[in-house]
Amino acid sequence: MSNRTVGGYDGGDPILNVTLPNDFGEDLEVTGKLIGEEMYFDDGTGMLTMEKLYRGEDGKLAYGIISAIGHARERRAYRVEEGEDSCIVTNGSLSLEFNYDELFELLAVALESEKESTASQVSEQVRRKLAVNE
Repeated sequence: MSNRTVGGYDGGDPILNVTLPNDFGEDLEVTGKLIGEEMYFDDGTGMLTMEKLYRGEDGKLAYGIISAIGHARERRAYRVEEGEDSCIVTNGSLSLEFNYDELFELLAVALESEKESTASQVSEQVRRKLAVNE
């Protein structure tokens, strides 16, 4: 993911021009602010994952995720346009509209199916963050 600062501070975060690489469609370009990022390593699989979330000047969200094991990597990018009752998610080649109620149901099912592996992953992230703070 490359970025370049194109403005000063206005009391907040800088506005960035960012290109999120995408192996499954067109790279996603966004001009906006970084609002969240996370990096974690799974000891079991050896996978390093980096995620970044931006709020574009147009109000849309842009999400980039890069996963790598050794020299193999997968790069994905999504744009999310939030509406009143639904959101439209685009991955550079396909756009889907999701009703929020159905999206939350799907999320609940996914979380339940991944509960055990997620719990160990969250536990590992907490352990690493505590170790960094010592």
